[in-house]
Amino acid sequence: MKKVQEKKKEEATMALYEPIVSSILNICISVTIVLYNKQIFQVLKFPAPVTLSAIHSLFGHSLLSVLAAFGAFEPKKLNRALIIKQSGIWGVSVSFDLLSLKYNSVGFFQIAKLTMLPLSAVLNMYLTGDKPSNYVMLALGWISLGVAVTSVTDVQVNFAGCVFAGIAVCCTVLNQVKAGQIMKENGCSSVQFTHALTLWSGLILSIAGPVVDFAATGIRLDEWLSDNCDLPLVTGVVVTSLLGVMVNITAYWAIKTNGAVTYQVLGQVKNCGIIIIGFIMFAYPVLAKNVFGMIVAITGACAYVYAKILDQRAAGASAMKQ
Repeated sequence: MKKVQEKKKEEATMALYEPIVSSILNICISVTIVLYNKQIFQVLKFPAPVTLSAIHSLFGHSLLSVLAAFGAFEPKKLNRALIIKQSGIWGVSVSFDLLSLKYNSVGFFQIAKLTMLPLSAVLNMYLTGDKPSNYVMLALGWISLGVAVTSVTDVQVNFAGCVFAGIAVCCTVLNQVKAGQIMKENGCSSVQFTHALTLWSGLILSIAGPVVDFAATGIRLDEWLSDNCDLPLVTGVVVTSLLGVMVNITAYWAIKTNGAVTYQVLGQVKNCGIIIIGFIMFAYPVLAKNVFGMIVAITGACAYVYAKILDQRAAGASAMKQ
């Protein structure tokens, strides 16, 4: 009897602290990986973002394969043609995300990603016919205004960076929509899906990476490595690859223990942390109009989360009346 009570007490303690621990870990690791990747590009001068994405993918697949071998999860067999197509979309998404980080300031990089919210709403309305509520539309317009102000006031903004950010946002939204459909139709978890996806995306990016990197930077990776490959660079690539896997694991953990809405709120906390620390680490000039644009965009994102909560409550109340 005493053992049963002790076990219940441990479970209650775990239920109390697990959401807090998962949230803190996810925030810390998410902020760290963005700043660490920027450090690799800006300080270590690594010229190959797409090749770095390939390394991340293959490292992640290898680590997940080890976990599967130890029984952590059961790999899922998916249609090969479907998964190769999705791997291509995902590969473009993560590659241009890193290209955006390389060519933009940390602040603009992070704020540009908020445009995924209005773009997702438009795509969802096109696919399902569901029109967002007026509160959601207002919040999305507020986000768009903040992103626009940030874009025109960021001293480091440039044409290439804007193009890379735009492609990254569009492909990320498309990847998220398609990934959700595939996981639902095939009954696989996010970990199983990631395990299947990272192998093919890693192989695709390994082939395309050096070519795309050379087209974007004008630097041949093999020649650059012959002069610059050293212990700090190797250590940096290994650390950022490990952080990439940890981001996914802690994200799934945080969503499971906190719920999707709370996870969206955590996303805004991460935005603030990345932007503030980015300004400090990389000594970006602080302009009042630029900061104002970021504040507008982030408050718009917070308003979006709140509007979605109101919509969910209204839908729940309507369902109970029926």
